[in-house]
Amino acid sequence: MKLLRSILCRYTILVLFGLFAVNAGASTPWQVWPAVGDARLTWGPWVIYDSELRSPDGKYQGAGDNLALVIRYHRNIDSEDLIEATDDQWRHLGISSSKRTRWINRLEQIWPDVRKGDRLIFVLDDNQGAFFQDNRQIGVLQDFEMSQSFLQIWLSPNTAYPEIRNQLIGKR
Repeated sequence: MKLLRSILCRYTILVLFGLFAVNAGASTPWQVWPAVGDARLTWGPWVIYDSELRSPDGKYQGAGDNLALVIRYHRNIDSEDLIEATDDQWRHLGISSSKRTRWINRLEQIWPDVRKGDRLIFVLDDNQGAFFQDNRQIGVLQDFEMSQSFLQIWLSPNTAYPEIRNQLIGKR
């Protein structure tokens, strides 16, 4: 019995060491990244969504960072309306019509309709973008420029919502 306990103890230690070694090089999931800042978008008396920007160290350094933008909706919104609003914002930022058309076609393949309480999350991690609905991945963007341009809707100095930008990047 003592021998069996000793073998099990050693086996457990080896398994735990193996798990640690496998996970030591893995990137930290966005769900545990600290918040940089948060903001609320309203339209008249209605709250449209709450947003939060996260990064691995809780700081915003600028374009190219690993970032997660978490948006929790307070209203039901069809995917077509989300896509139209995204296109409007990209137009505002001066993105060419040909790029917008290509990018909108990609978003049409990914985005669902959202319901009150849903979260859509965009994560830029190691130069790849991914969309999540709550904690379930729903699409990946291989186009780094598209990923950056999506985040720039909120983070560009030329955003249509400078107050929201300042709140998200921690400048209240």
